Amino acid sequence: MRETAKANIQTLMPGDVRDYLHAHPDFLATNSDLLSVLTPPRQRLDDDVRDFQRFMLAHLQTGISKLKDERDHSLQLLQEHMHRQGRLNVATLSLLESPSFKSMLKVIEDDFPLLLDHEAVEMMAEEGGEPLPGVVPVPEGFVHEWLPDRDIILEGDVYGVPELFGVKARRIRSQALVRLTISIGMPPAMMAFGHHDPNYYGTGLATEQILHMAALVELCTRKWLDLPA
Repeated sequence: MRETAKANIQTLMPGDVRDYLHAHPDFLATNSDLLSVLTPPRQRLDDDVRDFQRFMLAHLQTGISKLKDERDHSLQLLQEHMHRQGRLNVATLSLLESPSFKSMLKVIEDDFPLLLDHEAVEMMAEEGGEPLPGVVPVPEGFVHEWLPDRDIILEGDVYGVPELFGVKARRIRSQALVRLTISIGMPPAMMAFGHHDPNYYGTGLATEQILHMAALVELCTRKWLDLPA
């Protein structure tokens, strides 16, 4: 069957194609993908009137190319989102399986960077109130300084600072900061996620994932320290 089709194509003449297109004037409308591979005719100038057919065909080809680029970009973002979600699921299970509060902090500091493919993940709480044992202490007003009017900030193309990431700060170029509300009467707290890719948090795609992780850390902290919500 395929050999027969090839034979038919080889015997096909340009006039046959013209006759077919004349008989089916809507062929390109229903087969628009061909516009991206067809070569438009040379531009002609007749009494200063440009060949608008060529212009329209070139315009359609450009539009098709842009649509393909947008589709590929959307697929790339979707794949990246799914990849992050998979890593987050593994980190979530590790946090829930922690046998103690101290073990939970170790998971956050030591395991999260590996599980989430980050340079550093830190949990910190302000001084001046009931201390959270084992959590990195920071001065009063520290959380408000970094999160003055919101609960989360995702930033790309930054340079990590030691105040957030300690000695690992020099490797960080993208960061996510999220407020933690542990319990009534407990000091303000925060988590900081640092990544080496300047664009990792630049798209804002990870907002829900970071908020989910913060809520889970709040829940586990209240559980292990026997604190009210």
